Amino acid sequence: MSHNDLLALLAVSTALRVFLPDMRSGMRRLLRAGARVGVAELLHTQQTAPSEARASMAARDTEV
Repeated sequence: MSHNDLLALLAVSTALRVFLPDMRSGMRRLLRAGARVGVAELLHTQQTAPSEARASMAARDTEV
């Protein structure tokens, strides 16, 4: 291993040590935001589903 290889290895390991905690917290933040959006969408879907079901049942009753 040459001197340049050791310096490159040192630079990469230092960069990982410095930026890995920031990347980890960024990924956690993105996952939390995604979960928040997913839960909000599920709640919205569950709240609108009964009214849509009633509307489709009323439409079927008027067709027959």
